[in-house]
Amino acid sequence: MRQKSEVAAASPVFVANHTTGGMGPIDYYETYLWRHGHDTVRIDHPLDRYDGHKSLLRRNGRVEREWRRRQGGPRGLIWDFMSTIRAVLRAKAPVAVGSNNFDTYSILAARRLLLFRKPRVIYFGADFSEDRFSSGLMNWIYTHVERTAIRHADLVVSNTHRAESKRLELGLDQRKSVIVPNGVLLAQPEFKPKTIRNDHFIFVGAVTREHGLYELVATIKPLIGKLIIIGQGEDWDRVLRLCVEQRIPHEAHTGWSHEAVLDYLRDFDGFGLAPYNRFSKWTYYCSPLKVSEYIASGVPAICSSVPEVAGTITADRLGFVYENGDLEEIRAALDAFDTAAFHLRAQRFYAAYNSNTLYERIGL
Repeated sequence: MRQKSEVAAASPVFVANHTTGGMGPIDYYETYLWRHGHDTVRIDHPLDRYDGHKSLLRRNGRVEREWRRRQGGPRGLIWDFMSTIRAVLRAKAPVAVGSNNFDTYSILAARRLLLFRKPRVIYFGADFSEDRFSSGLMNWIYTHVERTAIRHADLVVSNTHRAESKRLELGLDQRKSVIVPNGVLLAQPEFKPKTIRNDHFIFVGAVTREHGLYELVATIKPLIGKLIIIGQGEDWDRVLRLCVEQRIPHEAHTGWSHEAVLDYLRDFDGFGLAPYNRFSKWTYYCSPLKVSEYIASGVPAICSSVPEVAGTITADRLGFVYENGDLEEIRAALDAFDTAAFHLRAQRFYAAYNSNTLYERIGL
């Protein structure tokens, strides 16, 4: 049952988001707001690669209006910009949250048009991306929008120290910066001993070349007694073809709900794969949600040394981190990893990295 807050009693929190589908950090933050008594009005715009190409306006999760994007690419972004401004003006919310720099830029533009009740703007920055586009012009525009968002928002949320550091270089005021890693929330946390086999592996999430699953599976195939892949992505067919050609025992699942995935992880008896390559710059700044979900579900993580969370995995013995990613390095790490009392280490991790605890840092 919601505990009505002063903000919720007055009017809702406005949320603006561009989405590729599926659950992301802004979705977990919105559910956190609901649990703490806040109403929300939210506008979602699809990115060009997202099927359906419909924008949605929701109130507390219920769709109130939907419309097709008129154009893709820059024209579509201009349309999104204008429709977000209109939604902010109509919502009259005292707090508005942008899930990326473009959505925050749109909210800031709307705030300039308001004479009264200007909203407090939170830039829910999450990941940062350097050289996000192949075009130099688009990268210049992206950096300009980022500078505007971090300078004029009232609070800027980064999910790693690395992302915050880069934003500080771009002009972010340290006094309005907060770091909130991507956290996990379990409906029914269970931390109990279970057998963890070093020949069973699972991968959950986007199966893309940036996530590096193909290369890792090709490397550790002699170690695989069972491989579970849950997700989707542009590299899906290539990874499954590798498994078939190399006769790697595997199961592949798509379309599972988030709750079903967490239930499966809770009972899984192996290691979670979190490979991240070195050629995509965004992986250096990312805060992988899958790693938190693995560990909170009692599944040790095997992670490349690229993302910042690798330091936590090593320090707290929550799995192991590989540097070179060759077969012998990973085989030796698997043989040396101590699974005894892993559930207790997972419990301590969850206490610090569940989304309820983390989102308390974002004050409305």
